[in-house]
Amino acid sequence: MAHTAPTVFGEPAHRLARWVLPVALGVVYGNWVAVNRRHGGPITGPDVAWGVWSALAFAAVCVAVVQVTRRLRRELHALHALLRAVFAGAALGFLYSQTGDDLRPVVITSVLVTAAVFLLLFYRFHTRADA
Repeated sequence: MAHTAPTVFGEPAHRLARWVLPVALGVVYGNWVAVNRRHGGPITGPDVAWGVWSALAFAAVCVAVVQVTRRLRRELHALHALLRAVFAGAALGFLYSQTGDDLRPVVITSVLVTAAVFLLLFYRFHTRADA
């Protein structure tokens, strides 16, 4: 008999969380983008608008990544990990780029985060695969 983790919440709660979590993360992300963009200055309309658009884009791409990875075969551990890692690296890179810093550290940080997330997720998916 295969060992499975206990399910604390039912399927309706999981279905709701698949939509609520990306939206909540999008709100936090959009606010963070707006704060980085204003560089400690006063809050302006364009900064708020940029934060709202960033939140919408983040939530939409997050939902898309979740939906695509749910439809992939379970054996494709590397592709699952790669899709999620690229999303995490790109999101962090965009967030970091809003600080106005030089492009080189932004790219280096994004690539390192993407690689680290890929390795962590690949290890997780590979070690939890059904035998």
